[in-house]
Amino acid sequence: MKSLLQKIASNTETIGVIGLGYVGLPLAVNFAQAGVKVIGFDKSQSKVDKINQGENYIKDIRDAVLREVVGNIKLTATTDFTRIKECDALLICVPTPLDKFRKPDMSYIESACIAIGQNMKPGTFISLESTTYPTTTEEFMLPLIEESSKQNPLVPERCPEQRSVSKGREAVEGNNYNNDNPTTPKTTTFRHGTDFWLAYSPERVDPGNTSFHTKNTPKVLGAITPEGLEIGEKIYSKAIDQLHLVSSPKVAEMVKILENTYRLVNISLINELALLSGKMGIDIWEVIEAAKTKPFGFQAFYPGPGIGGHCIPLDPFYLEHIAKKYDFDLSMIHTAGHINMRMPHYMVIKISTALNSHKKSVNGSKILFLGVAYKPNIDDARESPALEIIDIISRKGAVVSYHDPYIPQVVETHYSASLRGASLQSIELTPETLHDADCVVITTNHSAFDAEMIQQHARLIVDLRNVIKDAGEDVFKL
Repeated sequence: MKSLLQKIASNTETIGVIGLGYVGLPLAVNFAQAGVKVIGFDKSQSKVDKINQGENYIKDIRDAVLREVVGNIKLTATTDFTRIKECDALLICVPTPLDKFRKPDMSYIESACIAIGQNMKPGTFISLESTTYPTTTEEFMLPLIEESSKQNPLVPERCPEQRSVSKGREAVEGNNYNNDNPTTPKTTTFRHGTDFWLAYSPERVDPGNTSFHTKNTPKVLGAITPEGLEIGEKIYSKAIDQLHLVSSPKVAEMVKILENTYRLVNISLINELALLSGKMGIDIWEVIEAAKTKPFGFQAFYPGPGIGGHCIPLDPFYLEHIAKKYDFDLSMIHTAGHINMRMPHYMVIKISTALNSHKKSVNGSKILFLGVAYKPNIDDARESPALEIIDIISRKGAVVSYHDPYIPQVVETHYSASLRGASLQSIELTPETLHDADCVVITTNHSAFDAEMIQQHARLIVDLRNVIKDAGEDVFKL
C-alpha cells in the first residue's frame, strides 16, 4: 500500500480504464488531462484505433482535448489485456445489460475480473463503475478475481505464517508447498487487502448535459477496507472535483440504484397520470406547469413514450434480482417498471387512434418518426422507446421512416429482428417528407425540430413530447 500511495503522490502511477464507451473514455481523458498516464482497454479494435489516432467518438469529449492527451502520450488504447500488469489502478467501465430473460448480464464484468485476476501485479487498486446490484463487488467480483489469480504468474510467494483469511475464505488453499522442496511455500492466489484493494464508485454520466460532466459531478466511493478507501480517494481526486466517501461498496451500489429508481418511479407515475388525464380530457402538461408553482414538496417529472438509456429502464431488474435472494418483494418498483415497459404499446394505440380519425389503418400507412434517441440532443438510442414503437408499428404493416439529426442509421441490433436484417436510414426532414407521411410521430424532442414547420406541413401529428404547444384537431398529444 505504501508503495502505491508514494506513486500516487508523485504522479507516477499508471491507471487502466477497462471499457472505452461513454463512461470509460471521458474518465480516461480526465485522468490524462491531470497528467496521469492512462492505458485504455477495450475489445473493439475500431475504438482502440480511433483513440490512438486521436479520433473522437464521444460527443461529451472535445476533439481537441482527446488529440492533446493522445499526442502527449498520456493516453493510449489497446486490446491487449495482458498489459493490465503495467497498471497500478484499474477502473472498470463495462456495459451491464439485461439478457433476453431480463436478468442481469454479468458477462462483461466477469470477463474484466478474469482478465484482471490473470494479469494484474501485486499492489493494484480496482474499482467498478458499472451499474449493478448491491453486493456485486464483494460477493461476485472478489471471489472471481481471487480465483482467476491462480493463473497469474505474478502471485507472490509467502511464508506459511503469512497465510490469512479473506472475507471468510482462506486466501491460500490446498497444498501450499512445492513438491520438490517441502520447505518452500507456494501461494495460489492474490489476497485482498494485501495484494489488491477493491472498491465501487458508480458512474453518474448524463449524456448531453452541458452543465455537469465527469469532472464536476460529485462522485460516490465505497471500498471493502479503509486502506482501499484511502487509495481510491487519492486516485479519484486527481480527476474528480468532489468525492463523497461511504462505508462500503454495498452502500455505493445502492446509491446508484436509488438515484435511478427514484427517476423510474416518478416518471412512471407521471406517465400513468398522463394516460388517465388523456381519457379525462385534461392537459397533463398544463397540470405539471401549475404544480411547479409550489415552491416546496414537488419536483416536476414529464411524461413520454417510455424511459430509455442504459440505466433507468434496467435498474429495477437488477434490484429485483438481489431482492429475491433476501425473499423481499419490491412491489412498487416492479409496478413502476411494468408501467414503463407498457408505454410503447400504449403509444401504438394512440397512433392507431389518430390514423382512425383520418379513416386509415396502421397497415399500409406511411408513418414518419421524429427522433429515435432516448433523450433530446444526443446520439444514443440504447433502450429507446422510439425503437420499440417503430418495431411494433412495422410488424403491424406500417411503412416506417424516421428522421434524427444525431442518429443517421438504425440497425437491426438496435431493437428487433422484425425487419429481417434490414436497417433504416434517417431521411431528410422537409416540407415534402412531412406532407407525404400519413402520420408524423414526435418521439424525441430534439431542439433542432422546428415545431412551426412540422405543424404547418404534416397532415396528422402524434406528439408524445409536447413539442407542439398550440395543438389543433389534427394533433394528438400524450
